[in-house]
Amino acid sequence: AVFIKRAQAVMRTSRASMAAVIAMLGLALLPAATQAILTPRADALVLRRGRGSLEEAANLYSKALEQHAGDVELKLKLADALNGVMRVRTNGNSIAIDRMLDNAENKAIWAKYGPRALELAREVRDALPKDVRAAHVFADAYMFSSSSKGIITQALQGAATVFVTNAELILALDEKYDSGVGHALLGCFYAVAPWPFGSLDTSSKQLEMAVKIAPTQRNLYFSGVVAFKRKEWEKAAERFRGAQVAKPGSLTESDFSDFMLDESTKALTLVEAELKTCAAKGTRR
Repeated sequence: AVFIKRAQAVMRTSRASMAAVIAMLGLALLPAATQAILTPRADALVLRRGRGSLEEAANLYSKALEQHAGDVELKLKLADALNGVMRVRTNGNSIAIDRMLDNAENKAIWAKYGPRALELAREVRDALPKDVRAAHVFADAYMFSSSSKGIITQALQGAATVFVTNAELILALDEKYDSGVGHALLGCFYAVAPWPFGSLDTSSKQLEMAVKIAPTQRNLYFSGVVAFKRKEWEKAAERFRGAQVAKPGSLTESDFSDFMLDESTKALTLVEAELKTCAAKGTRR
């Protein structure tokens, strides 16, 4: 109790992180004190989001887990925070109208954080097989970790089947969870996966189900990207306009909200040009 009060006092009078405070005080923490101080601070940082907050949260959860190695909730929180770091730094490994995001820089980030996130998430999923959050954290960790070796390469080496199974488990546990994230994951997968897995038609259907569940920024943006790829210009314009004003439906969506806004704005300019061309030619839009 004395230690906790001293740590909190230092936090109030300095800008140091909790990890720095512990070092400054130079005290060894008992396991109970470790969790009592570190976990609430990390929880608050997770809610704040942003790269720095999520990285510090992951560091604090990791330190707490050192004293509570079997704590399933801590493992889940750490894996989730690591996923958040990767999501923020690589724009969610999202889809775009003109490129894939598995570039060298993003692959390095996924390779750095992905294996640890996946290890923890697998342990949690195995311990909590009916928990939809655990299923989602595992699905994201698997996606990031496998993408570090290249999305297309991994899909052709068997990751595609696992990815689909992961998303379908989320849907089976709770279709509406995180604004239909299971459908969003499948929609993105089918939009970028190579033959024989990829299908823009299947992708469109999955994303329509996500939009029907919740017209959030993520779902509208993803749907707009696929409509663009299918040259459904009117639909693409509607969805990108929607993505410009819609709010993120969850913390995970907010991690790459700015990216989706920028990409929607850029894509809408191109779509509007296509609509003008169609109008001039009197062709279908």
